[in-house]
Amino acid sequence: MKNVVSLVLLLAAAAFAVPGAETRRAEACVGRTLYIGYFDSPDQVLVANILAVFIDERTGTTVTLRRFENRDEAFEAVRQDRISLYADYSSIALERFAGERPAPDEGRNLARLKEVLNRKYNVVWLEPFGYDRYFSDNGKAGEKPGQAGLMLCKDALSKFPALPRLLAKLKGVLDNATMESLLREAERSEPKAVARRFLKSRKLI
Repeated sequence: MKNVVSLVLLLAAAAFAVPGAETRRAEACVGRTLYIGYFDSPDQVLVANILAVFIDERTGTTVTLRRFENRDEAFEAVRQDRISLYADYSSIALERFAGERPAPDEGRNLARLKEVLNRKYNVVWLEPFGYDRYFSDNGKAGEKPGQAGLMLCKDALSKFPALPRLLAKLKGVLDNATMESLLREAERSEPKAVARRFLKSRKLI
């Protein structure tokens, strides 16, 4: 009987030692609700759903999407911690919210945007997704919006400290060709279903 008990305890210890299990527990924020903002544009809707499915599947966190009329309302919401995450383009954010005309050097634009958002707005700019063009009629023809990336309210870091590390796994997964393909698919299917299929195909969930 003593040997049986010892074996059970050994198996239980092995189960908790599964690679990645410790990271998964560290990233989990069960019991909290994370809010993701978007405005009414096909690419915004798709990205918001990709984020929601990814975070929910990887951490068990309750994720709620909040729709806004335009990017100004969405930015104001992330700045005030009414939402935790919001995706937009770097050059647009730099000109619109930092009041600076983007330079030809995208790296310089990103560095400046990060500095202004952090100092002035209590917002962190995370790693870019990979796409850098418009996918709707909302932008002007030929206008370069800059790299698409995520804005995270700094106040949300105390509630979700592992979130930046988790979201870094999405860096570069949404290039222009991928976004175009997913948006065509979303015209025939629910964005959440498209998001789930995409994340599974990339083994991200």
